Amino acid sequence: MAARYAVSVDAGEHDRDGCPISVNLDEDLGFESVKLVDTKNGDTIPAQLEGKTLSWILNNLKAHNQSNYTLSEGSIESTTHVSFNEREDAIDIRIGHRDFTTFRYAMDQHRPYFFPVLGPEGRQITRGETSGESADHVHHRSLYVAYGEVNHVDVWAEGKNSGRILHQKFTEKSDGPIVGRIHTNNKWVNADGDKLMSDIQNFRVYGLPETGQIIDLDLTLIADSGDVFFGDTKEGGIITVRVNPQMNASASGTIENSFGGINEGETWGKRAAWCDYSGFVDGTHMGVAVLDHIKNPRYPTYWHVRNYGLMGTNIFGSGTFEGDKNRDGSYTLKQSEQMNFRFRVYIHSGSATDANIKTKYHDFINPPTVTVS
Repeated sequence: MAARYAVSVDAGEHDRDGCPISVNLDEDLGFESVKLVDTKNGDTIPAQLEGKTLSWILNNLKAHNQSNYTLSEGSIESTTHVSFNEREDAIDIRIGHRDFTTFRYAMDQHRPYFFPVLGPEGRQITRGETSGESADHVHHRSLYVAYGEVNHVDVWAEGKNSGRILHQKFTEKSDGPIVGRIHTNNKWVNADGDKLMSDIQNFRVYGLPETGQIIDLDLTLIADSGDVFFGDTKEGGIITVRVNPQMNASASGTIENSFGGINEGETWGKRAAWCDYSGFVDGTHMGVAVLDHIKNPRYPTYWHVRNYGLMGTNIFGSGTFEGDKNRDGSYTLKQSEQMNFRFRVYIHSGSATDANIKTKYHDFINPPTVTVS
């Protein structure tokens, strides 16, 4: 008889629905594929096992309740399987039978980025790349990592003197029934190609419905070519989204942050645990939130967020945002040191209130408790 394990999940203080779960097991079970069976109703739930990491999507568990499962070798088809299609300098990502996004990493770009990113009903939630749409701020390329002053080099804009973030290699590319992983190493350089520093951008794309899609980023900045100075400037988003122009707050959209600030006047240069941008695209109401993890440096981050469609995190721009040189936020990462960040991008239907971003934030920072025996 195949080995079976008991898995228990405690929701804690929040309802859980569409909540990614990952737990590290004590041993490599040696299973080629796995399934979870709910001991209460007998439902079989898709799961994914990679080495010692077990992942699945937790649905319909109310606060202060518990779900129990048996874990065994086997398989069940996932309707939201994450699949990759690799082509030159790009990876197309599908969730089930629908297109979701493309990760682009060509060396002639200024940085790696995701475009397009598709939300509910297949609507494009981030800004396109046509000359008409991108006439302003051409460097705001959909979903990406960048910063405006790194050793006095602008690695934010795309001018002739701007720096670049150059893809070096993948350390992991794996799709699956629950989560797809794109782990990359990148080199930050100046306009002459001289190295400034390195980074690690580890992305996880979860198999979720288009009304509640998640991309997680674990980002590490590495001072491996001497000290790295991050200047106090507004020009940056350590993680950045530029939304579809139809969603701009100057059009149909609304910006909202975790303190209830609305639109640019109440969110730009303000600190918050999360920020959300929602609006209508071709009649479909949808939004995208960026969540700042409680363990990130200088939490909660400042936000560079504009009514014209930009939303990004920026922990170094405090003096600029506060209008006070005495609050200079610049920082020097010393040789051989690292700085680590975790972010979640949550794509959803409706407004921040409709999507219950407050609870989704706790899925991120206060996940359910899981035990395996």
